[in-house]
Amino acid sequence: MNAIATHSRYRLGGKKVEKKIPQPKLLTYEDYLKLTPPDSGNYELLNGQIYFLASPKPSHQRISIRLSYFLAACVIANNLGEIFPAPMDVIFTEHDTFQPDLLFISKERLSITGENKIEGSPDLLIEILSPSNDNSEISYKKHIYESTGVKEYWLINVEKQTLTL
Repeated sequence: MNAIATHSRYRLGGKKVEKKIPQPKLLTYEDYLKLTPPDSGNYELLNGQIYFLASPKPSHQRISIRLSYFLAACVIANNLGEIFPAPMDVIFTEHDTFQPDLLFISKERLSITGENKIEGSPDLLIEILSPSNDNSEISYKKHIYESTGVKEYWLINVEKQTLTL
């Protein structure tokens, strides 16, 4: 339920007046596709708002490529499913489309893999933090991951050299 008031009631000269308060529009995946450059890979839809993603630093990409290599080798050798690196749109809710740095989908759940996007929660998500990430963004994403059924979520902080599971 939206905690923002949608109506205002007051008296004007002894007469009851009800006024509808305009609400910000929450964008959907369809809006996101229309409003962002095709194949840019530099945007996410968080809580109905489009956010630009800055290009990652070399340290970020170094970790990403190494994790991709080792995870993909294990997944392919054991026929476990698929590994996808960013950019890859993952639709979690009508108003939330993220691009995790790495994701794994088990072979039993590969049906969520569409032609241009993932439509559902992957089994494993890996986010490599950048200095531009703020705590509210990370908290919001974690809430979405947990509430939509992501089984495991790794958060890597390059600057602090930490891994949070």
